[in-house]
Amino acid sequence: MIIRTAVLIACAVLISAPAAAQPREAWRTDVPCTTGRNPVLTVAGAPAEADVPGCVRAHCFALPDGRRVCTCMGDTTVAVRVEADGRTQHEWPADYSLAGDSQSLRALTGDLDGDGRAETIIAEWQGTSNGLGISFHQLSIFDGRDAARAPVRVQVQEFTPDGSFVRPVAGGECRLVATGWEGGSEPGRGGGTYLVGRWMRYRDGRLEHDPARPVVARRLLNRFADARGSTPGEPFAHLRHRDARVWPPDGRGALPPLVGRVAGTVRAARGDTLQIALESGGTMTYQRGTAWGEGHAQTVASLVDGATGRPYPDGYVPADPRWLDGAPVTVATYRDEVVTVHRIIIHPRP
Repeated sequence: MIIRTAVLIACAVLISAPAAAQPREAWRTDVPCTTGRNPVLTVAGAPAEADVPGCVRAHCFALPDGRRVCTCMGDTTVAVRVEADGRTQHEWPADYSLAGDSQSLRALTGDLDGDGRAETIIAEWQGTSNGLGISFHQLSIFDGRDAARAPVRVQVQEFTPDGSFVRPVAGGECRLVATGWEGGSEPGRGGGTYLVGRWMRYRDGRLEHDPARPVVARRLLNRFADARGSTPGEPFAHLRHRDARVWPPDGRGALPPLVGRVAGTVRAARGDTLQIALESGGTMTYQRGTAWGEGHAQTVASLVDGATGRPYPDGYVPADPRWLDGAPVTVATYRDEVVTVHRIIIHPRP
């Protein structure tokens, strides 16, 4: 198993509304999409060892539509394949081992967007941290109308097949609860570590923030720590707990001092690299994620949905790689002696 160190960066203090002032929270009554008499999502079986041409070792499982998903180990490489009619339909590299654990590659199928066609969700385990034992997964969601289309990809923490996609108890579309651990604080409680969940809807090769559900966080205390790994339906089960709180959309509060804002237009966005043509002239390049420099210096760049004020999860790449080309943006930069934070706010197109 790959172990990597998780770094929780408290780049914002999150201020919650007092529990007594909160209205009835509809999110607490959501239910997993894999449960009930008519589950919306079906979980595929665990991979089994199989013979796959060109692979030294492979593990595969079948999808309901006849395709199959495999991990293919070469002499020095590991790749994930989606095959249809004996041909490779999609393939991408994996920089970690998927061979040792039957739970490291999972798939779910079901209609996420209500168009009557089943999407395919492939979840790849990417590692588990020391300390808190945080699991990291990459999700690839393939559209039900065009299985050959590139997927939308996103990285989440603490994924499980039965606790990361939920829907309203009265029925409705499934939503991804994109979860991750963040540093923050509450008035009178000081700093702490929080599991934060953001509800997102699948739409035509993209994931959109769902304004019908708030951003929710739960502080890691002893009771929560003892329940991790043994609670059915987690991570969502932890966010419906009475200790969970509604957070502001952007988690503003304890960023370093604001040192400037610039406006511009995205010239190109490929993977985690963005080139922005500034209104004042010139071009700036930003790399999403966290980069480390000398003396423990950190540079953090994140995308923020201007319509909701909510940040996109790490590794978010829609099916269309040019989704941001031409989009108007504002880049707000915060800096102190150690940390530089770039918040790249994507505004609705005119």
